[in-house]
Amino acid sequence: MQNMCNLSELVKESAVKRERIEAVERMLKADATKEQIISFSYAEEEIERAENALYANV
Repeated sequence: MQNMCNLSELVKESAVKRERIEAVERMLKADATKEQIISFSYAEEEIERAENALYANV
């Protein structure tokens, strides 16, 4: 039972992380600056991941 709870938590955490990256992608597409995105409590790592994802789709 504990393994099921742990798996559920991992899935939830993964979904939250992905949604944060997608939010940063949307901000970058809207021409938000890195400083603006950081001011909304996003980490530089999240910005880098979003940039990489955007450039991978080009």
